[in-house]
Amino acid sequence: MKSRSIRRYAGALLCSAPALSAAQQAATPAPELDSITVTAQRVPTDGRTLPVSISVITAEDIAASSARTMQDLLSTQAGIHLVNTSSSSDNAIVDLRGFGITGASNTLIMIDGVKQNTNDLSAPNLGVVPLDQVERVEIVRGSGSVQYGGGTTGGVINIITRKDFAKEPVTARATATFGSYGLRQYDAAVALNNQKVGVDAYMQSLHSDGYREHSGESREGGGGGITFRHDNGSIRLYGNTTTQKLDLPGPRLINPTTGENQFESDPRGAKNKIDNVKTTSTTFGLQVEQQLGVGTLYADASTREKKLNGLSYDGFGDTLRDQKLEENLASLRYRLPINGGHSIVFGADAQEAKTTSNQNAYYDFTPSKWQSRQHQYGLFADGQIRATDSTYVTLGVRRQYASDKLEVISGSGEESDKGHHLTAWQLGVRQDLAAGFGLYGKVGRSFRLPNADEALSVQSPLAPQTSTDKELGVTWASDSSSARLSWFRYDLTNEIQYNPLADGMWGPGTGANTNLDPTRRQGIELEGHHKLTSSLTLDANLTWMEAQFRSGTYAGVDLSGKTVPLAPKWLANAGVTWRPTDAFLWNVSAQYVGKSRMDNDQANQFDTQLDAYVLFNTKVAYKFTRNIEGAFGINNLLDRKYATYGIRGGDASFQMLGPVANYNLYPAPGRNFYASLTVRY
Repeated sequence: MKSRSIRRYAGALLCSAPALSAAQQAATPAPELDSITVTAQRVPTDGRTLPVSISVITAEDIAASSARTMQDLLSTQAGIHLVNTSSSSDNAIVDLRGFGITGASNTLIMIDGVKQNTNDLSAPNLGVVPLDQVERVEIVRGSGSVQYGGGTTGGVINIITRKDFAKEPVTARATATFGSYGLRQYDAAVALNNQKVGVDAYMQSLHSDGYREHSGESREGGGGGITFRHDNGSIRLYGNTTTQKLDLPGPRLINPTTGENQFESDPRGAKNKIDNVKTTSTTFGLQVEQQLGVGTLYADASTREKKLNGLSYDGFGDTLRDQKLEENLASLRYRLPINGGHSIVFGADAQEAKTTSNQNAYYDFTPSKWQSRQHQYGLFADGQIRATDSTYVTLGVRRQYASDKLEVISGSGEESDKGHHLTAWQLGVRQDLAAGFGLYGKVGRSFRLPNADEALSVQSPLAPQTSTDKELGVTWASDSSSARLSWFRYDLTNEIQYNPLADGMWGPGTGANTNLDPTRRQGIELEGHHKLTSSLTLDANLTWMEAQFRSGTYAGVDLSGKTVPLAPKWLANAGVTWRPTDAFLWNVSAQYVGKSRMDNDQANQFDTQLDAYVLFNTKVAYKFTRNIEGAFGINNLLDRKYATYGIRGGDASFQMLGPVANYNLYPAPGRNFYASLTVRY
C-alpha cells in the first residue's frame, strides 16, 4: 500500500505539469526577476527552477540583523529552532523542521561547501567565521540526501564567506566588539589578488565571562586560502583551526516537592565551578572547478581533526573524557548542460571517520576506551528537464554503501560491525505561473546513519534511519515583495534517538539509544518580504510543526500520537528595517517560540513543559565614512527569563514517568548589549 501511495503521488506531480503549463502559456507573463544561485545543491544552480523551499540571507540582511552569532541569525528563518545545552550560543543545536535534540544529526551545515557536522553528537561551532565575513547563507529545506547522503532530512545550510576575488587588489577589514558579560571580540580579514591569484586570511579572538557564573568562553581561531584562477577553472587550497575553552555552568534545579526553584531564585548561578570542555578543530582542504568539454567538473577533498577534553563533577566524583575525531572526505561531480535547458549531474563521494574516546569515571572499576570507524561510499545522479518554458522536472537518485564498526577496548559497551546498502531519491516538479506565482511539489526518500556517540549506548546495533519525504508549495515574487507557503511531511522509520523508556543496560525501561517505531514530522511554513517604502522593509514568517510518535510501546506506555520532546509547535519571527539614508539603518525584530515537551518526556506525562517566550531585539548601525562604521545592539530587550532546553527527572523507580518529578532548566541570557566598530580598507 505504501509503495502504491508514493507512486500515485509521484504520478500526480508529473501529470499536473502539462495542464498547469498550458494554463500558464495563455496567461500574463511573469515579471523578470534576478536569478538566485544556490550552491547548497552541490553545484551552482538557479534556485528559481528547483522544487524545494529555499531561503537566502544576504550580506545586507546580515548587516541589518541584531544577531551576534550565526545560530541567532538562522533562528530568524522559517522552521528553524535553537536548542542550547551549553553557555555558548555558537554551540547551540540548529534544528530544522522539528527534530529536537537530534536536530544537528538531521541538518547538514557547511561553510563554503565544507561539511561542519562531525561523527558525534556535538553541534557544529559556527562562530569560527565572523558574521561580517559572510557573503550569504543558503537554506534548502527538506532536500540534500541525493547530493550529500545521510543526515539531510531536515535540509542543508551553506554559509558562503566573502572572497572579493578580482574586485580590488587589496581589501581588509577589522572589527572590535564589546558587550555585556565582559564580551571582547576581535575579528580581522584580508584579501589580495591580481586577477589570477587570490590570497585570503582571517583571524578571530573572543573572550566572555558569560551570562552565568562559571560560563566563561574563550575562542582563538584563524584560517586562510590561496586560489589560482585560469580561463576555464580555479583551484583553491585552504586551512583553518579553532580552539575553544568553555566553562559549563550546568542546569538550575527545580524540586516541586520541596519548593526549591533555582531557575527563579538564582538563574545566573552554576551547578559547580568545575565542569569544562576544550575543543580544538583543524581542517585542510582542496577545491577544484574546471570546465571539461561542454560541462564543468567540481572536486573537493578535506581532512579534519577534532580533539575534545572535558571534565565534569556530579556531586559524587569526577568524570574525565578525551576524544579524538579524524575525518577524510572527497567528492567528484560533473555537471553536463543539455540543449533545451536540461542538465544532469553525476557524482561520487567518500567519507572515512575514526573516533577514539577515553573516559575515566569515578564509578567505573576500570577506565573505558572505545573506537569507532565509519566508511561511506556513494554514487549519485541528479537531472533536470525543462519540459516547457515554465515547467521544470527534477529527478535524482543516490546509491551508498556504509559500514560502521565499534570496538570496545576496555570498559562496558556493545561492540558492533555492520554494513548497509542505502538508497536516496527525489522526484520534483516546479511550475511557473502568471503574475510571479509558482508551484512546486516533490517526493523522495532520505536517510541517516548513527554517529559514534549513538552507536555506543545500545542494546543492539542501530539500523539506518529512513524517511519518506513529501512537500508542496506555492511561491510569489515581484520587484519589491516575495512570499512562500509550504506544506511538508516526513514519515520516518527507525528514527535514531535516545529513548529513556527503552530497555537499557540496567534493565527494562532504563534508557538507550534506539531505533524508534514509526514517527512523523509535518508542518506548514509561511514567510514573506515586503518593501513598504523605498526605505522601510518588513520580513516575517510563521511555522506550525507537529513532531509525533506514530506507534510504539515502551515501559508499558503507548507513545502513539504523543509529541516528540523539544519540538515547539509554533514559531514566528517579524522584523522591520528602516534605511532613511545609505549610511544609517535601524532594525527592530521579534521572535516567538511556542511551548514544547522537555527532554526525557517521551511519555508526555510530565505536567511542566518548556514555556513559550517572546524576544525583542534591536540594532542601530551607522557608516561614519566609506571605511568606518559602527553598530549598537540590544538583544532580549525586555529581559525575558526563558530556557531553550529542559530535562525532566525520574519517578521513585527512576523511570521517566508520571506528572511530577524534579527537573532541570538551562537559563538563556537576559538583556544584553553590544557595540562594534569596523574599519575597512
